[in-house]
Amino acid sequence: MSDGTGRQQAISSEQVAWRSQLQDGHRVAQVRIGGLEQQASVIRGVSLNVVPGLLQTADYARTVFEEQADLLDVPRDLDESVRERLRRQEVLYSPDKRIEILIAEVALLHSVASRAVMAGQVDRLGMALGLPNVRVGLLPVSRQLPHVVLHGYWILDDQVLVENITAELRITDPDQVGIYRKLTDQLWSVAAQGDEARAILSRIAGTFR
Repeated sequence: MSDGTGRQQAISSEQVAWRSQLQDGHRVAQVRIGGLEQQASVIRGVSLNVVPGLLQTADYARTVFEEQADLLDVPRDLDESVRERLRRQEVLYSPDKRIEILIAEVALLHSVASRAVMAGQVDRLGMALGLPNVRVGLLPVSRQLPHVVLHGYWILDDQVLVENITAELRITDPDQVGIYRKLTDQLWSVAAQGDEARAILSRIAGTFR
């Protein structure tokens, strides 16, 4: 019982720290996450409901920050947060890093921004497919997945970051990290890549124009 209580308290303190950090706005969190990405040699992300920050356009990022600030009742430091998010994207051009990003098609079908912003975001993803140091894939809505995926996550070397609405969970237990790696490998086995991914993006882009 005491062990379980200790773990519960550790998770609670993690959640409180995340919300406390957002009380200063999103910029600080972007700087922190960017630092982790710069330090990592391997970055693997799976995003289910939103285009991941490393591939967001400025307009899409601004919309996301604005909506989160309203929901969480934190400062709307939109210009600063967008600048930091775009600065984070410099890591995509680092030749010494391995970066893999999987995005569920549904993240594009459930619009979080205007049609014009979504159209620009889809175009940006098409360009990302051609980045030499980045592997980008889509999880088509019509394709059976190897496992139920309950949430998105990021693997940075030997740790996993999981975000929910109010908190961020950091996982460093080797066994748990190994499960996330195994799941990611299996998701890539059914992912659309290359020309197949471009065809999906082209179809989605047509719905926003």
